[in-house]
Amino acid sequence: MRNKRTLCVALLLLTLLGTDVLGLSCVEADPPGGLPILEMITIDNVDRLLCVRTLSIPEYSRGALSQCSVAFSPDGSLLVVASGRNPMPVWDVQSGLVLRRFFEGSPQQIVACAFSPDGSVLACGGFARAITLWNPSTGAEIASWPAHAAQVWDLAFSPDGATLASCSLSGGVRLWRVPSGEMLWSFAGARGYLSVAFHPMGAALACGGRWDGAGILDAASGTTVAMLPQPSRPVGDVAFSPSGELFAAGTDEDLIYLWSFSDYAPLASLAGHEGYVNGVAFSPDGVLVASGSHDKTVRVWQVDGCMLLKVLEGHSAEVLRVAFSPDGMLIASTSWDGTVRLWGVPREAM
Repeated sequence: MRNKRTLCVALLLLTLLGTDVLGLSCVEADPPGGLPILEMITIDNVDRLLCVRTLSIPEYSRGALSQCSVAFSPDGSLLVVASGRNPMPVWDVQSGLVLRRFFEGSPQQIVACAFSPDGSVLACGGFARAITLWNPSTGAEIASWPAHAAQVWDLAFSPDGATLASCSLSGGVRLWRVPSGEMLWSFAGARGYLSVAFHPMGAALACGGRWDGAGILDAASGTTVAMLPQPSRPVGDVAFSPSGELFAAGTDEDLIYLWSFSDYAPLASLAGHEGYVNGVAFSPDGVLVASGSHDKTVRVWQVDGCMLLKVLEGHSAEVLRVAFSPDGMLIASTSWDGTVRLWGVPREAM
């Protein structure tokens, strides 16, 4: 009991004083204390999925246009959100402490963020039309370069971390060498793009168009491999399953489309949301898909059978992005309400 009380006092002091410990500036806890012991989210326990923590984005203001990103570090210890105008916080997942803020003193509207596969680089972009690379462990800036003539809307690292794909709200898709910022190719096949995602093997890149649906590009050359006939309306987010066999897109038709990657054949459309679907993410085992929508809900679906398993309510505004933690025990959702919610299945008492 004494050790637990001592730990709580220490966390409180770190929060109040902003003391740097082991290079991590702890400036905020919301709320303090550890997460409950969780189970991996599965089709067998998804009915017990609930909100285990709500994080308020520091100094948040809504900003213009509904786009944001949320990302776990590859080891699952950190959570980053790019949403609205704010200093872009990095949270410790277990404690709920804000470890650092990347734009301290100069908040701006950052809407895209992505960790490199080894976790050593955090890329971000937004209304400044530039891409900035950070060291997430130290908070040091690694590199920054002008990227597009309009807002940087989404980012995705290649599986080997050597390249970074970006797309622009009123421009094309581009591929950059990391960390030099050398542009390797530029694709401008539509009137703006909202989302990009690398295939797990790295040879292909999915993109979601602002007006022209979804497509697949060759990652080496930037040439078109396939343009999918549906949807005809904007594609807010795209994702590959961990095996690379499936490709998903969340759309302004309020639907989630699933295709086979091998032949681009349509497999299913998941209906149930009552608003634009801005976020889609596969679970690490590929069994589940989580989605976030303008209807303010997060929904969890079983891929096999395309069944809706759970509707998660609690956000007071549009849900714009979702992400599974690498261990499959948490779903993070971020919303225009200025919060990030962590959803998990607490372990039942034996």
